[in-house]
Amino acid sequence: MQQLPDPLPHFYDCGCPDIYFCPASDEVECARHSGFSACRDNIPGHIPVRTHTPPT
Repeated sequence: MQQLPDPLPHFYDCGCPDIYFCPASDEVECARHSGFSACRDNIPGHIPVRTHTPPT
């Protein structure tokens, strides 16, 4: 299982439950707001962030 980078890259936390870290783009992405710009067809390659990081 892939690990989240520590620290995460700076990102805007929109509060959505389905935000993911994309190893290909090295960005945190939201399917509802910023989309999966680098590799949207590879959702299994993304690491869920919300299960690891509570909203602030």
